[in-house]
Amino acid sequence: MKTVASTYRVQPAILQGNLDVPPSKSITHRALLMAALSRRPVRIRRILDAEDTRLTLDAIHRLGYEFIREGDTVTFTGVQHPPAEHPVTLFVGNSGTTARLITAVAAIQPVPVVIDGTPRMRQRPMAPLFDALRQLGVTVEDTGGYLPLTLSGGKIVGNRVAIDPRASSQFVSALMLIAPLLPQGLRIHLTHPPSSRSYIELTQGILHRFGVPTTWENSDITIPAAAPQPPDEFTVEGDFSSASYALIGAHLTGGKICATNLHGDSLQGDREILSILAASGAKIHHTGNGICVEGTGKPQPVEWDMQHCPDLVPGVAVMCLFASGPSVLKQVSHLRFKESDRIEATCKNAERLGGKVTFRDGHLYIHPGPLHGGTIEPYNDHRIAMAFALAGLRVPGVDILNPDCVEKSYPQFWEHLESVSKPRVA
Repeated sequence: MKTVASTYRVQPAILQGNLDVPPSKSITHRALLMAALSRRPVRIRRILDAEDTRLTLDAIHRLGYEFIREGDTVTFTGVQHPPAEHPVTLFVGNSGTTARLITAVAAIQPVPVVIDGTPRMRQRPMAPLFDALRQLGVTVEDTGGYLPLTLSGGKIVGNRVAIDPRASSQFVSALMLIAPLLPQGLRIHLTHPPSSRSYIELTQGILHRFGVPTTWENSDITIPAAAPQPPDEFTVEGDFSSASYALIGAHLTGGKICATNLHGDSLQGDREILSILAASGAKIHHTGNGICVEGTGKPQPVEWDMQHCPDLVPGVAVMCLFASGPSVLKQVSHLRFKESDRIEATCKNAERLGGKVTFRDGHLYIHPGPLHGGTIEPYNDHRIAMAFALAGLRVPGVDILNPDCVEKSYPQFWEHLESVSKPRVA
């Protein structure tokens, strides 16, 4: 990786070639936790090795669940040892997924658990999950709905909760993961339509793979008390969120990327990138073990509801800066609560390149125009760094500050970007 003073200079290029997509971060988190909670021998293959997933695996270890790690395979023995420390202290960094999912897991432990994170994680909403756990009789000591918190070990009371899922679908996923282990199962009533519904559907799919039946009717998700029956082996599929950058880059530069380990019928909500790219004029080809995107270099403008695929927003916004007309990305208000305020980060970084992105009434409006080089501030947010790297494929002189922030989800991003970058011929 070519870095100077913690800055990465993106070189204009056409993206062309084959890309082995890293494993799904969302599925890795859920599969590791379900394997631990099942307390049965199970092998999880091809896990994502990134900062966020390491935090989840460390929390699982500190809670006493026994496993053996060999490369990208984690084998759970089915044994849980009593934690040596009381209370157990867990650090979740700035991983919202780890924080939300492990909070629910910690709530059913027989010992007190303290959970804390980075200053930014302490600003990210947790109150709806805390309230739901209190409805089940869990003692939660928190700081006004945010980390740090202390959970006191004790018995779960009741089998019904009501929860507001608008700020994060992860509140619901967290409850779903522990539901089969509760004495009476759990009925989760969603008081409002959820943001990122696809992530709840993904959790539902993982539960089914681990032998846990679920039903979702109207606003109620019902999961019975049922000991998980995991498969002997579970292999994590490729990550559509991570793949989206190269696929967008292929369209943006008029190249062609064939990404392996992607499944067109995946439960990942970010498979929506294929529909967005097709609407913008790219050609999509499904192969035996992946998906190819052939771009035009001249994106068509799009108007798209992004409520259920929020991680795609920064990359799609950058693509739209080069479109042939204005674009609108709808229903993005919940992006304020991610690793950074992604609405502000997207608007400000577009401005640094001479572009114009505005936020109004819950939507992002992208106005294409002549762009120039500039320095991108990712605000320690992996998705902002990767998204604005795409602008540097078309515009000389784009520098990304703090490029190592991609370690959170895609440690090989810069190497992969270089491997498929072909110099432009004048």
